[in-house]
Amino acid sequence: MAGVARPVPEAVVVRMSTGWCVSAAFALLAAIAPATHAAAQPPAAPPDSETPATAAPDDAPAVATEASAPLAPAVDYGGDRAAAYRAFREHFAARRFADALPAAQQVVDITEQRFGKDALELATPLINLGTTRYRLADFSGAALQYQRALKIVETREGGFSRGIIQPLLGLGVAYAAAGDYDASARSLRRAVDVSRKLDGLFNPQQLELVEPLVASYVALGQFSDAEREQQYAVRLAEAAYGKNDPRLLPALEHSANWLEKAGQYVSARQAYARALDIARQAGGKDDLRMVTPLRGIARMYRMEYLHGPGQVEQDEPVPSPQGSAAAYSGPTPGSTATTTVLNSAGEDALELALKALDAHPDEAVALRGDTLVDLGDWYMIAGRTREAMREYREAWMALSVPGAAGTAVLGAPAQLIYRPPSSSRRNPTVDPEEYAEHFVEVELTVTPEGRAKNVTIVAQDVTEATGKATVASIRRSRYRPRFIDGEPVATTGVRHRQVIYVRS
Repeated sequence: MAGVARPVPEAVVVRMSTGWCVSAAFALLAAIAPATHAAAQPPAAPPDSETPATAAPDDAPAVATEASAPLAPAVDYGGDRAAAYRAFREHFAARRFADALPAAQQVVDITEQRFGKDALELATPLINLGTTRYRLADFSGAALQYQRALKIVETREGGFSRGIIQPLLGLGVAYAAAGDYDASARSLRRAVDVSRKLDGLFNPQQLELVEPLVASYVALGQFSDAEREQQYAVRLAEAAYGKNDPRLLPALEHSANWLEKAGQYVSARQAYARALDIARQAGGKDDLRMVTPLRGIARMYRMEYLHGPGQVEQDEPVPSPQGSAAAYSGPTPGSTATTTVLNSAGEDALELALKALDAHPDEAVALRGDTLVDLGDWYMIAGRTREAMREYREAWMALSVPGAAGTAVLGAPAQLIYRPPSSSRRNPTVDPEEYAEHFVEVELTVTPEGRAKNVTIVAQDVTEATGKATVASIRRSRYRPRFIDGEPVATTGVRHRQVIYVRS
C-alpha cells in the first residue's frame, strides 16, 4: 500500500530468475487457439519532419469513424503546402485526428497540383493521410491511400525499393484492423522481405514489421509461421543490442506474451524471468522496468494454477457417461488439468513490483493501480477475500488520481475462477467435424464478496443434466466484484455462456 513498507523476501528474485533457457522459452508451439489481434501501429516517424506520421506508441485506433467525427472547418491555405503540413502536424501531435484530416487532405491536393498525380513527392502525404484515416477507424479509406502511395513508389523506384516499406506496413495494419488477416500477412511479409534484402537479415528496423506480422499469422491459425517470426524478433534484438541490453526488453516481453497466449506458461515465465534479470542488472532492485516481467511471472503462476503448466494434448476426447452423446465444453479459464497449490512466488513477485513502484511515487501511476488489481485477484483466487478487498480499494484510489487510467477495470465483475463441468474441458481437436457446438447460457448475481448467487439458466440446447452441471460449476466460480466509489457492490444480470461440444 502507498506509504507502507511491504515485507518482501529478496530471495524471490533469485528463485524466479534462475534456470531459464532459450530452448525451453522458445519450444515449438502447436495446437493453440488463435489470439485476439492487438491493434498494430501505422507507419511511425519523428514529429518534426515531413515524414509518415504516428501517434503515441500505446495508441489504439479511435472508435469514431470519419463520418461521425467532428471535422474542423476546412481552412484554405491558398496553396501554401508548408502551412497546411504544419497545421496537420499540430493537430495530429495533439491527437485531434478529425481536425488533422482536412489539413492532411490539403497537403495531398497541393502536392498533386504542384508535382503531378503520379509524383514521388506524393508518397509521404498519402501515407500521412492514410494514417490519419486509420486513427479515425476508417480502415478502408486508409488502405486506399496506402495503396496509392505504394503504386507510386513501385512505379518510380521499383518493387524492391526502401520506399515501399512504409506503405506496405500501413496496408498491413489497416487490413488487420478491418479483419482481413490474409491480406495483412501478405503485405507485411513483403515488407519484411524487402527490409531484409536491403538492410540485412538482422536489421533492427524490421521489428516494427514483424510484430503485426506475428499477430496476423496467429489470427490466421498459422502458428508455426508466427512462432518462427517471434523467435526471429528476439534474435534481431539480440543481434542489434546484445543479449543483456535493456533495449532487448520489449522483444522478450512480446515473446513472453506470445508464449502466454499459446498456453505455454512455464516457457513464458522463463522469458519473463530473463527480462527481469536484465532490468534488475541495468537499473537496480527498484527499477520500474522490473514491473512488467514481475507481473508476468505472477500471472504465469496463476495461470498454471488455473489451467495447468501448459496446453494438455490428448489423442481422443474423453466420453461422459452419456456414451456416444458425450458433451465437451469450450476453452475457458480452468479448462485443463490444474496444479494443486497456488505458488507463493507469484505473490512475492507482485510485492516486489509494488515495492519498485512505491520507490517512484510520482511515476507509472496507472501501472501501480493495475498491479494492485493483480494482487487483489491473487488473494481472491487464494480465498483470502479480506486481503483482496484491501488491495482492490487501494487500486481504486490509485486509478482515480489525475493522470491514471481510470477505474473501468473495477467497474464490472470479472470472472477469476471457473472450472467447466465436462470431463474433457476443451475444444475437440480430433475429427472436429464430428462434433456439434451447443451451449448453456446462465444469468447470475455477483455478490460484493465475489461469489455467484441466484444462478439461473436463461437459454440452452443441451440436456437437463448438462445444464444443471453447468449451473453447479458457475456457483463454485469466483469473481472480482464491481466497485462503486471504492467499495464492492452486488451486480445482478451477469451473463455467462458456456459452449458445449457434442458428438454428432
